[in-house]
Amino acid sequence: MTRTSAAQRIIRRYRDLSLRAKFAIYIALSIGLLFAVLLPSVLHLERRAVLAEAEERGLQLTKIFAHASVQALLTDDFLLMRPLVHSVASERAVLFVMILDRAGRVVTHSDLTEVDQIYTDPLTTRALRATRPFVQEITPNGIPAYDVAVPIFVLNDRRAVARVGISLARELAAIRQTRNLILGVGVIALTAGLLSAIWMARGITEPIRRLVQGSREIAAGRLEYRMSATFGGEIGHLADAFNGMAESLQVRFQLDRELSSTLNLQTVLDTLVYHARRLVRGDLAFLACCYERDKPGAVLALAGVSGEAIRSWAIQPGIGWTGTVLAEGRPAILCPATPKDDPVEARVVFEERIQALVLIPVRVRGRCLGVLAVGRWRHDPFSPETQEVLERLADEAAVALANALAYREIEALTQSLEVKVVQRTLQLSDTNAALETANAKLQELDRLKSEFVSNVSHELRTPLTAIRMSVDNLMDGIAGEIGEFLRKYLERIRNNTERLARLIADLLDLSRIEAGRIEFRPEAVRVADLVRDVLDGLQPVAAEKRLELAAATSDRSLHVLADRDRTHQILTNLVGNALKFTPAGGRITVITRTASGEERSAIRPFDGTQVPEPPNSRTAEPSNTRDVVEIVVEDTGEGIPPDQLRAIFEKFHQVRRDGKGKAPGTGLGLAITKSLVELQGGQIRVESEVGRGSRFAFTLPTAGLSVPLATRVARDF
Repeated sequence: MTRTSAAQRIIRRYRDLSLRAKFAIYIALSIGLLFAVLLPSVLHLERRAVLAEAEERGLQLTKIFAHASVQALLTDDFLLMRPLVHSVASERAVLFVMILDRAGRVVTHSDLTEVDQIYTDPLTTRALRATRPFVQEITPNGIPAYDVAVPIFVLNDRRAVARVGISLARELAAIRQTRNLILGVGVIALTAGLLSAIWMARGITEPIRRLVQGSREIAAGRLEYRMSATFGGEIGHLADAFNGMAESLQVRFQLDRELSSTLNLQTVLDTLVYHARRLVRGDLAFLACCYERDKPGAVLALAGVSGEAIRSWAIQPGIGWTGTVLAEGRPAILCPATPKDDPVEARVVFEERIQALVLIPVRVRGRCLGVLAVGRWRHDPFSPETQEVLERLADEAAVALANALAYREIEALTQSLEVKVVQRTLQLSDTNAALETANAKLQELDRLKSEFVSNVSHELRTPLTAIRMSVDNLMDGIAGEIGEFLRKYLERIRNNTERLARLIADLLDLSRIEAGRIEFRPEAVRVADLVRDVLDGLQPVAAEKRLELAAATSDRSLHVLADRDRTHQILTNLVGNALKFTPAGGRITVITRTASGEERSAIRPFDGTQVPEPPNSRTAEPSNTRDVVEIVVEDTGEGIPPDQLRAIFEKFHQVRRDGKGKAPGTGLGLAITKSLVELQGGQIRVESEVGRGSRFAFTLPTAGLSVPLATRVARDF
């Protein structure tokens, strides 16, 4: 864990602590910080003072001892110094007393066993080199002490050094005692600080706790909760503000409840005035309204009023205080409530004994329609907070007045709409009758059109057959040899005759399909043979356009239950379209495979993978979920634009390409193909990409060869 994350955790835990705990931590940290600074400072100063005093005392004692030793050094009689050494050594803080000659030999010592010893330690070396008194720190037996050295001069000749050891144990004990005293005082101060912090925190948190409790009570819907006014200072002001808020919420709640329980305007306004008087502790209140411009307003609701003048008061906009507020739309607070320019207003103020008055405009759709007023009998001016409270109530009054105006407008609009609805209903009835008549005529015309197309097609087939047979006879040479020039014209006549025959056949098929007169003879058809027949028949056309025709059959034993001729027609139409729209050098492939009912909604794209049907494909949904055979006609032609995929199976629709116009043909082939597929219980769909080709896929039910054909036909058709 990094230091940053640890600090963040500490901060989060501190934020979650109660206010008492925070106060206690603050006091503890403050006292701890104070003593953390105070204790080292005091101990440092005391240590310096005590050690300086011990050092000064040691120097004085050593100097006296050195001065008293001069006579003994002159006479070399050190026995005379024994009383002096014992006298100095008897001092309570003295550890040792000695005199060393210049060679470091002890000439006298408080410990007789050290006499004549030669000291060569660094302390002695520095003492022997000293030319003036100095002090060295030592720790004999682990006890801090001072080694005070003073050189002894005889006739300006340094003859010896006097050394006295001064123990600092007593001074250090005094320092420890001071430290313990300060720590004790700190503990007492910390305890007293924590207790006072807890006491102060309790005095602060108790009203806060009550505020929290009050907030929860109000949040729970108990708006009658109030805080006791036993607190003083800012806490008392906070309690008063909380109680005022609770009172305001209770009044607003009661007001909203009463307003939502009725749609009567007078009841709503009376409720508003009553609560306005109660909320701001007024003695009376009223609400005046003026619906129309340049007309006097009237008092609509009253509370706490005793006189009669206010009940019949016609308030003129712009006259008097109330009229001014009504005309200008600006609030006014009057104390004292001195009338102006309006004798009726003066009479109202006199009768109601009004000393302080607040007037709040009621605006509806940006226009001042009324005035909400609250008065007091005593000279107690209204505060700006009171004005804000009344402005919120004025907004409620504005909503009520707006609803009343809207209701009037809705009534007028409803009456107007009722008249218009009656008129429109009569018009719609006439229009509906006309539409029914027109629809019947259209149905009759459609029937006549189908019969006409069927009859004309039948009538055209006879002369067309005669023309085609005559052309064939002429080209076979029955009427004699014909020249190349004439043969070319006869070829053109035969091609157009065949084209016209195909058109007539399509029209006949379409009319039969629309009339429901087309017949199917379902049988078990081998798919591979059917595909081969179609491709063999269209091979000359493909060779002429230098196109490759191919078949890909996964199982040559696949059979479909279908009408052979109609299925042959379906496949011929699809392959013929592919030949028509595939440029030279392209390829048309017919693919057959078995697919379950659930697999029929998937189309294999050009790369051979299995994907859901794309959004630019058009599919006719199947009517059952049995196993089917799927036959796909795939080409590498020009493709179909995405915006035309939805319309290619519609009658007479021909694909239009930018700069090329529509394709040749009547636009009936795909419409007939789709109908023939669906009438046999299959579906057809298309997928195409411009420049990459198209893929038309249709399905037909499989033929169960183990089931008698008559049974299958009876069951499915």
